[in-house]
Amino acid sequence: MMYNIEKIISKNEIVGEELEFLLEKRENNKIEFLLVDVREEYEFQQKHILGVDNLIPMSQFFNKISEIENKKDKLVVVQCKLGGRSSQAQRQLKVMGFSKVINLAGGISEYKGKTL
Repeated sequence: MMYNIEKIISKNEIVGEELEFLLEKRENNKIEFLLVDVREEYEFQQKHILGVDNLIPMSQFFNKISEIENKKDKLVVVQCKLGGRSSQAQRQLKVMGFSKVINLAGGISEYKGKTL
């Protein structure tokens, strides 16, 4: 399947295959974005998507958000286990002035790409 970067980043929500495509393009310096996991630390330790830049658990969201606060102009992709918490994080980041935030639909549960 042929994906188009512009089309993907214009969306509000993407699926696992689209995230895989974006991660591949990021490795080749074709796109810049942050991948933020908003699950808890223990969930992250059990399994996480290869390429996560920041772990900002929803339970510590307001304490840890300072880690990326200076990157409001960057594209941010948020993910969790099923997509619920990351959808919450997406709304919050938009309220805080992040210009482009995309949610990973289905979270890591639906993601078939590389994980650790």
